[in-house]
Amino acid sequence: MHHDNSPADTEMSRLEKKIYVIADEVLDILKQLSRENKRQLNARLIAEKMFTKDTVKQMLTHPAREKCRDGKDFSPLRTIADGVLDKLSELLPSFMNEKFRDLKDRFDDDSILEDSTVWLNASIRIVRKYIDSISNKNKELELFIQQTIEYLSETEQRLMGELSARHEKFNEDRAFEKDISEHMSMIEQDFSSGADISDIRKAVLDKIENINRSIEKKREQDMLRLRETERTLQEMGRRISDIKKEADELKKRAEEIENESFHDKLTGLKNRKAYDEEIVKALAGMQRYNVPYSLMICDIDHFKKINDTYGHKVGDLTLRKLAALLKERLRTNDFIARYGGEEFAVILSHTTLKDAVKVAENVRSFINDSLFSYKNRKIPVTVSIGISSFRRDDDGTTIFERADEALYLAKESGRNTVKTEEDVISRQSILN
Repeated sequence: MHHDNSPADTEMSRLEKKIYVIADEVLDILKQLSRENKRQLNARLIAEKMFTKDTVKQMLTHPAREKCRDGKDFSPLRTIADGVLDKLSELLPSFMNEKFRDLKDRFDDDSILEDSTVWLNASIRIVRKYIDSISNKNKELELFIQQTIEYLSETEQRLMGELSARHEKFNEDRAFEKDISEHMSMIEQDFSSGADISDIRKAVLDKIENINRSIEKKREQDMLRLRETERTLQEMGRRISDIKKEADELKKRAEEIENESFHDKLTGLKNRKAYDEEIVKALAGMQRYNVPYSLMICDIDHFKKINDTYGHKVGDLTLRKLAALLKERLRTNDFIARYGGEEFAVILSHTTLKDAVKVAENVRSFINDSLFSYKNRKIPVTVSIGISSFRRDDDGTTIFERADEALYLAKESGRNTVKTEEDVISRQSILN
């Protein structure tokens, strides 16, 4: 990933200044020795003269660094702070980026950097907030699982109770059948006893009355058991409905979290995580169906300058506007992701390198001609684009590295331009 005015660029600028100073001093020494014309010129003589130069001596013994208002040197601390935030922003989801941008804005105040614990604690608080959010989601899931286990345990007890009740009912039915059978046997004995008809009649009526009482008792038991079963089933139905509702809510939250984890909150595009998965799928598709794919890396030119000049809010608006322009100009089946910072990755399916250049030029000119403004202030926005074409022996890293090298060449070539991996090879052959 390449950014304007990176620490490496700044260091190179400082090195150039040192070289210019040394070159001036060497030239001055040569002129001085030429006027003296006393000794033959040699490297040792020039070195001895240079040791007497205060500018060279100070430069070599006290390298120039950025100073704050009270003379304190905060450039290493600022670099460390920015580095820490950049690394953390790569690890955490996109919805935490706003917090990091706010923190970077605070670092513009040098008083913050006077105490390293201030910015370090601020970074740690953001990470802790993210960890707490994950912990809360895990607690929700644990609570749901615990409630589900409790419900299943309760259901098991109810089923065991129902099974026991069925056994009890079976025993009651057997006892009822036995009671009826005994009464019938007694009636049969009464008829066979040869007793008086009136006695037989009275005995039979008594037995029938006993049978009726047994039947009524059995009916009441069955009705009581039926009502109890209905209450149990209704309660189970309510519990099932409640747990289904909780499961649906948890599933919805999980889907939202999953969707959020694959999308960049600021631009609405897919994020780095989604890109990493998509590049694997694209590789498999290319290798299986022999379909050409190309990768296009777009980087906003002088984005740091936009942030420094207009503020991070305008920088965010610029990122959102660029995302909208990319979606407008590219096909619906082209995969667009915010790779990180001001860099966007586009996977072009069914697209050769030659065709990808046409697409990239179209995108570049479209963005160059589009109006970016904030509070009636026009903001100059252009993009540099690097392109690579998929190869059968590629993996996600090699594809991206070639496109990134092409992007770097586009930046070196003056920005607002398109370069490909073939341009990189041609440049290297010229240099060699």
